[in-house]
Amino acid sequence: MKILFVSNISWSLYNFRRGFMAALRERGHEVSFCASLDEYSSRLEALGFRFIPVEIDRKGTSFIKDLRLLKNFYRIYVKEKPGLIFHNSIKPNIYGAFAAKAAGIRCVNTVSGLGYVFLRKGLAYYLVKFLYRFACVFSEKTFFQNKDDLNLFLEKRIVSPGKAALVKGSGVNTGLFDPTYCAAVKKEKDRFVFSFIGRILWDKGVGEFIEACRKIKQHYPQVKIDLLGMIDKGNPAAVTKAQIEEWEEEGLLKYYGETDDVRPFICASDCVVLPSYREGTPKALLEASAMEKPIITTDAVGCREAVDDRINGFMVPVRDAVKLQEAMRRMIELPLEKRLSMGRRGREKVLREFSEKAVIETYCRELKL
Repeated sequence: MKILFVSNISWSLYNFRRGFMAALRERGHEVSFCASLDEYSSRLEALGFRFIPVEIDRKGTSFIKDLRLLKNFYRIYVKEKPGLIFHNSIKPNIYGAFAAKAAGIRCVNTVSGLGYVFLRKGLAYYLVKFLYRFACVFSEKTFFQNKDDLNLFLEKRIVSPGKAALVKGSGVNTGLFDPTYCAAVKKEKDRFVFSFIGRILWDKGVGEFIEACRKIKQHYPQVKIDLLGMIDKGNPAAVTKAQIEEWEEEGLLKYYGETDDVRPFICASDCVVLPSYREGTPKALLEASAMEKPIITTDAVGCREAVDDRINGFMVPVRDAVKLQEAMRRMIELPLEKRLSMGRRGREKVLREFSEKAVIETYCRELKL
């Protein structure tokens, strides 16, 4: 079958879908991708996937631009004639589904998180909710990465039960994210390292994380704070590079930018922290757990699925820098063997619930691929 993956940017496909794309190709399917051009477009092309560019204004609300996007999707789908389209992210999920229906092509949507629009219930929230109702009718199946998002769509009657399915995130390659990798990575002695790994967004809880880190470093000056991830200029909740540089000048943290391989940074960490307001399923936390690192996250949609409180990490209230700082302090003061035990239980959880192989099998079983 000819299969097309569609997302707002190539970065998201590279980081969250390339394993799935490769698995489908191994099963004999012809796999291409359609997204806005970025530096990850060529990386996916280098892996053998054909790129079809489309311009998507991710943070824009222009009705004219969205109509143009719908028209462009339709033209691409009619020209390419794929047997199945996988949509990811809000605009492809909605306008891609509309275009696929018009072109008479089978498609499925994946809701990998409801993000910015659903966190701020303004006019855009009601419009997106209205449009999603049609998109879910037009798509063969809509996959959700956590039960809260699935239940929300069911309760609001945005999707019918027969067209909804739960999939455990994007999946973690547990062979790649294996604790044995860390044997070759040197770790600083006598320094406890907290790492924030993810897009640098206020909605990821960066503000609370910074506030908590200031308090922590007052009591534990030897603690090191690492910040790793993409400055997502296309997201309205993006933290600016200037702001990050201010934190570095303050001596609060070290920013490492973005990388294709987070494993050395996970290995260098004693604990990975993501105090996000809402997620689909937080892959950075699951990758850290797969490498036997304890985690701290929030009791938020998606995040709570990654942590069993006090078993493989700590869970704190959303937007609460004080409780976050307390959890970080508890993590520092835990005996080493307790932290190691938390890490081992985290890997067991990922192997049991979040392996990439299991996620791919869920998609293939539901869609009979």
